[in-house]
Amino acid sequence: MRYIELDFPVERLNPVALAEGNSKKPIYQMHKWWARRLGSVFRMITLAAFAPPDVPEETLWGWFLAQADSLRYEGKIVLDPFMGGGTTVVEALRLGCRVVGVDINPVAWFVTKKEIEPVSLEDLDRAFRFLEETAGQKIRQYYQTTCPAGHSADVMYYFWVKVAECEACGATVRLWPNTELSLRDHCHVVVCPECLQVVETAGYDPRTTCPDCGAVFDPRRGNSGRGLFQCPVCGKRQRLVDAAARRGGPLPAQLHALEGFCPTCGRFFKRVDEADLALWEQARAEFERRRDDLLFPRQAIPTEGRSDPRPVNHGYTHFWHMFNERQLLCLSTLLEAILEIPDRNVRELMLLAFSDALDANNMFCKYETAWHKVSVFFGLHAYHPIERPTENNVWGTAFGRGTFVKCFEKVRRGKAYGQRPYERIDGARHSARGERAEGILVEDFAALQQTPRGTLLRCQSSEDLSFIPDRSVDAVITDPPYFDNVQYSELSDFFYVWLRLGLKDDYPWFDPPYSERPEEIVQNERRGKSADFFVDRLGRVFAECHRVLKDDGLLIFTFHHNQTWAWEGVARLLLRAGFYVSATPIVRSEGRSGFHSSAGNIRYDCILVCRKIQGAGSGSQDAGHGASAPDRPDRAAPSSLKASILADADRWVRRTLDTGLPVNPVDVFTVVMGKTVEFYTRAVAEGTIDAREDFLAELVEEMAGEAQAIGKALAETAPCVRQLALF
Repeated sequence: MRYIELDFPVERLNPVALAEGNSKKPIYQMHKWWARRLGSVFRMITLAAFAPPDVPEETLWGWFLAQADSLRYEGKIVLDPFMGGGTTVVEALRLGCRVVGVDINPVAWFVTKKEIEPVSLEDLDRAFRFLEETAGQKIRQYYQTTCPAGHSADVMYYFWVKVAECEACGATVRLWPNTELSLRDHCHVVVCPECLQVVETAGYDPRTTCPDCGAVFDPRRGNSGRGLFQCPVCGKRQRLVDAAARRGGPLPAQLHALEGFCPTCGRFFKRVDEADLALWEQARAEFERRRDDLLFPRQAIPTEGRSDPRPVNHGYTHFWHMFNERQLLCLSTLLEAILEIPDRNVRELMLLAFSDALDANNMFCKYETAWHKVSVFFGLHAYHPIERPTENNVWGTAFGRGTFVKCFEKVRRGKAYGQRPYERIDGARHSARGERAEGILVEDFAALQQTPRGTLLRCQSSEDLSFIPDRSVDAVITDPPYFDNVQYSELSDFFYVWLRLGLKDDYPWFDPPYSERPEEIVQNERRGKSADFFVDRLGRVFAECHRVLKDDGLLIFTFHHNQTWAWEGVARLLLRAGFYVSATPIVRSEGRSGFHSSAGNIRYDCILVCRKIQGAGSGSQDAGHGASAPDRPDRAAPSSLKASILADADRWVRRTLDTGLPVNPVDVFTVVMGKTVEFYTRAVAEGTIDAREDFLAELVEEMAGEAQAIGKALAETAPCVRQLALF
């Protein structure tokens, strides 16, 4: 038995995880990946997975803080068959493990590779200076303006507004959800919807008067929102997608204002003047002149089997449509310079920074008026067209977000962190001598076994792990896909089509035009991938994990879902793969106090700790019948199965509340479902109940009802539950 099967220090870990959710470790900020799990949580999972059960919690916590002997697991081999953004790989390397990471998505493979590949920071800095003197000089000329005092200044952001033609009267309509630009220094900055003058007021004024044209308007009321707009001339309400369809492409946008930075005057807003418009026309002309030779992706956006019809139904048929001409010109200039860097490792790290910058340098970004910065495209897990795009400065200025300069700085911080990683607790950094988040890349498993910090990364499906010998892995630690929660390839194509331009000659998995692979394990009915498909394919992966895992090894994965069928599917596939669940600690998930904060969101992960069923072969349909599992003090007899589930769920809900964090009814559902899977699979492994799927379905539904009742009662009695939206 291992420590994680008896306990998990959530009282100390949950506050740390909450803080990390709001500010990820530098290595995980190097590039976007979706639903990336927390490093602190996976560090503790790895520690507790190998720690003996009698280790005092104080000692385990000392190991977590890297106070002594942080490389205690040197030589242990950890497998992550769904490595995604690389959390397991990074945290296991820090503890001295040898790691195998597999992911079918090329972007995930590339991001993880660059997170852990050693590099000289001096070489990185030297390459950045080369880019600054070449591409940087060319790009900056397209982001020049003058401040209101007449000084030369840099443009931080250009502000655009989309326009549509009214179906009824033919009027050209600017699409204003509102006309606010910014709230700064107790001053509202707004745009006159009639003449486009930038107007400053002492505060919000519902009857703002434009000093130029005399128009009176409410800056918080617009004519567009929720996919609809209203013509101010004839009053007809109509859909944005219909306006795009009539035009036969994306709705055009009008440049109307900018925010700049002047070394003398600081930041400022202004209506674009003739020189600003002339510079835009110069960029457009240069783009048209060089269009055929520029380096940008030409692929159409896939439509077959697409889960989200956007952005295609808004007229964006190709990936390059999501950028304006100046962005394409500047991004191409930068990419061409990056590909001239001779050192492949350094070149790829610059390519990673370039790819990350795409998230904030496209026409799907908006300006956050309260925070004075641009929002990134994938703040939400969707392609979401907006009416008021903000064009970022591709290279960067002294301030601003998401520029190439800022993204390079993130990459550099990430690589510096990899050389001396740390945990941040209450503002203090805890790091250990000799600990590194860097791996030595090897080509095969034999080399892995012989290489300290060896790392074997594969871009392929984990349904076939034949490159790993039987019973050779000490632990499988992963975060599998959650049915239909995230369509990874659909989202990552945005980055893939650009990365492919620089990587297809070196890596065959970047040769196809898109990142999607038929073997991708995800639920997507439009691609013919049902929930049964998902369960079957994930079961195949777990069967391979069963084969490669040592008999005393643990399969550990995090999971949450708000539907009963998902939990039922997890229980079925584990038993069929030859596993039972020995423990289900509950821990704070990666959610942050941002876009996704609401009372309906799941805030906690269930950690499913799984052991091989004795005498059961992987892939067995009747795995567990007659098998035995290790004795546990709280082992449930069949007659008390439901009572045991509820008792343990109550214990973990109370432990979570005792950490000072809130719990909502959806979180209670996660806890109860996790305990249901644990006690059911363990009872099957012990042979105390039959593995009847009808009984499992009935049990899951009954426990879901109990969870609903508990959640309702808890919401009525625990004030912290009602405060969830604040966290």
